[in-house]
Amino acid sequence: MLNPHSLSTFEKTFPVESSIHAIQSVRPDSTAKAILERVRMPKAERQKFDAHLIHRDAIFAKHSSLSIMLANGYMLAEKFWDYSEAAKRLEQADEALTLRDINLSVSDDELCEIAEHKARRCELKIKASELDYDLFQWFCSYVAHYELTPPELQTDYFTCKPAERFRFAKGAMEQLSGAINRFACPLWWRRKLRKKQALVVEQLARDLRVVHKKSSPYVSEFTIRNRRERASNNDKIMSELFVVPHSASPFAEFETLKDVADRSSTSGVQLAAELMVRIRGFEECAKVQGHVGEFYTLTAPSRFHSVLANGIPNKKYDGSSPTQAQDYFNDIWQRARAQFAKHDIRPYGFRVVEPHHDGCPHWHMLLFLDKGQSLIARRILKALCTEDSPKELRTSTARFKAIHIDPNKGSAAGYIAKYITKAVNGHNISSVKCQEAGDLTVLPAEAAERASAWASTFGIRRFQQIGGPSVTTWRELRKLGQGDTGKCEVANSMNTTLDTISRFALEKVRAAADASDWAAFCLAMGGVQVKRKDQTVRIHYQIPDIVDRITGEISRSESRSPYFATKYGDMPAKRILGVAWDSIVVITRRGTAQILSEADIKAQQKIMIGVSDSIHNWMDDGRYLQPSKEEMDFLEACVIEDIQNMCLFMDYEPLASVIRSDEVAGLDLCQ
Repeated sequence: MLNPHSLSTFEKTFPVESSIHAIQSVRPDSTAKAILERVRMPKAERQKFDAHLIHRDAIFAKHSSLSIMLANGYMLAEKFWDYSEAAKRLEQADEALTLRDINLSVSDDELCEIAEHKARRCELKIKASELDYDLFQWFCSYVAHYELTPPELQTDYFTCKPAERFRFAKGAMEQLSGAINRFACPLWWRRKLRKKQALVVEQLARDLRVVHKKSSPYVSEFTIRNRRERASNNDKIMSELFVVPHSASPFAEFETLKDVADRSSTSGVQLAAELMVRIRGFEECAKVQGHVGEFYTLTAPSRFHSVLANGIPNKKYDGSSPTQAQDYFNDIWQRARAQFAKHDIRPYGFRVVEPHHDGCPHWHMLLFLDKGQSLIARRILKALCTEDSPKELRTSTARFKAIHIDPNKGSAAGYIAKYITKAVNGHNISSVKCQEAGDLTVLPAEAAERASAWASTFGIRRFQQIGGPSVTTWRELRKLGQGDTGKCEVANSMNTTLDTISRFALEKVRAAADASDWAAFCLAMGGVQVKRKDQTVRIHYQIPDIVDRITGEISRSESRSPYFATKYGDMPAKRILGVAWDSIVVITRRGTAQILSEADIKAQQKIMIGVSDSIHNWMDDGRYLQPSKEEMDFLEACVIEDIQNMCLFMDYEPLASVIRSDEVAGLDLCQ
């Protein structure tokens, strides 16, 4: 076996040769019985069997970046099954990695080139055709060959009778044009191909049984290597770009885009801190209301696990992906909530999803509910978790484990804190332990990186709030500023003073968010079990418009707003503008900024220096007060000379014919 963590220099430099050399000992069974069975095979099947020895080397050369992984999977299949199974799996791997003329094992740079080529072909097709629904269907069929999903489009307008189209809202043709233009976008193809590559490679790695604690926990080495390379490139690009607010002086100091991204709620440190604040807030609410805490662990049946805890392939594995395992858990939770509703059980808390060593997900749930409802909730969840494959159950906690949280032994936040830390950044923990397979050999920081890559690859949401008010409202209110700054924003929106604003519910919600007090925020929003439609403050969405930076006036003119249409030509989705309380809207996303490189900023500085030097020169020699030749000719024509008194008078009649009171209307007040 080739250990991906301890490859020699030769194996890293020449992976194909190393893989071919490693599998040289894998040969067909040479016993008399096996030879006799091959002789009795049909001719076509026997020829295919004999040609495999030559063809397998070609497969390794074709997928050189994955040759180590393919070789390890090939040897495992031969060891735990037989030579025929190993050959079959290698052939299936080659088929999975080949989408017609696209090889999914190529590097990211090569994948970007493929995306450019496909987008260019679609662009030429668009230029040679008429933009209609038939063209959209042709493109849908084209991308279906590569197992990609086309852009979303409401097709009812185009499939109904022409006489019935008046029933639909305007803009159908713009939406069609936007959907078609996406096919000609290299970025659209790049995103689709990257997603497809990640899913195919990861599922292939699980099918080959090379994702486990003794080889590559959580995800394959190919995926983690690609993710690190792209993250490094992104960090380098963002470090060279600056966030420049509009109307800011180019001589000011600006933050890099990377600094702004590191400060966002999705960064590791910020995400972990926010999650712990919200969990602690839920616990405080539970203490006030006399609710109890329950910690549940849900595990998937054996058919979802590709490798056993000891690293041996699981022969019960049916090829299910982590996404399908996540769907299995979601189905259990949906059915559990339906039964909870019949018993008037309304839990609140958090759900954390993390992978086992082989990439199969499992759930941890921290729920708060009434004292008398915990046993009912346990019974419902246990019954649902043990429905699938009940014969393989050996212990009562195999699929569902429940722990009652005793406040005397520890807080509820402490139960789930290690799972959050292990999944986000790995800080403050010395080792990583898998619930199924025990200790892992990777460092905590690397385990967190792998868990993040795993969730991103399969589109699994790791942290989910259950019940409680909207966290988006919480985040938007915190953007208003701290202390009196945010208070003034609310007071201005309500057209009132700072002395009276504190008695309004909107300010109470904002103050709780500003103080990072999730418990107070929940109470101000209507309680931990409040429905979304009954929450005190809600998010206000709107199609982007022009906002005058001086007056704050919002323009609804479609022709003026540069954001009214996407770059593809269709209408954009509604975006968050602020928060709303009754009829009051507080704008939280007022400011706009540009993303500029250092060269762009220096160019603006040179322009400003040149303008400043010119103005100083005009002031030094008085040219800034000197009228132009045309202005002098006009003024001389308006002058009446009084020779007797040796003076000049201005004739205002011709002057009034060219100067009007509204001449300043066209001035740009921002300049």
